[in-house]
Amino acid sequence: MFFTDDSSFCMFFIVVNQAFEAEILTEYVIRGNAGILKCSIPSFVADYVLVDAWINDEGAIVENDGKYLVLPSGELHIRDVGPEDGYKSYQCRTKHRLTGETRLSATKGRLVITEPVGAMKPKISEDSLIKRHASETTGLALLCPAQAYPVPFFR
Repeated sequence: MFFTDDSSFCMFFIVVNQAFEAEILTEYVIRGNAGILKCSIPSFVADYVLVDAWINDEGAIVENDGKYLVLPSGELHIRDVGPEDGYKSYQCRTKHRLTGETRLSATKGRLVITEPVGAMKPKISEDSLIKRHASETTGLALLCPAQAYPVPFFR
C-alpha cells in the first residue's frame, strides 16, 4: 500500500503464478440418466482459474446442444447416457484469469454406464448438492442430479 500526493492510497496485490494440474474423476451413471463431469481445480488457484472449454477424445470442443451442456460452473452435463457414452473421454481446458494461460486437465474423464437391475428409487449424491451464487456474467443453472430407474421425471 502506498499514499499519493492527494492523501488517497492505492493497494497492490501480488499473485504468485503456481503450477497446478486440473483433474477429472470418473463418474458412474445409470443408463438413461444424466452424467456430470467436474473439472477439479486445486483450491490454491481456484479463484483465478476457470473452465474455458471441454475437449472430447477426438480433440474437438464440446458444444452446447441437446446432448451436452457446459454449465456456468464449468461442469459438463451429458443427457440421456447410453452404452456408447462409456467409450468417450473428455478433458477440461482451463484458463488463468490473470495470465491468460490455458492448459488441458492432467487426466481424461469418462462415464461408467451401469445397467439398472430392477426398479431403483431416485438418489441424489450429497457431493452434487453444492450451493452456487448467481451473477449477471455467469448466469445460474439449477440442476436436480437425481438418478433412478426408471429414469425420473423433473418439474
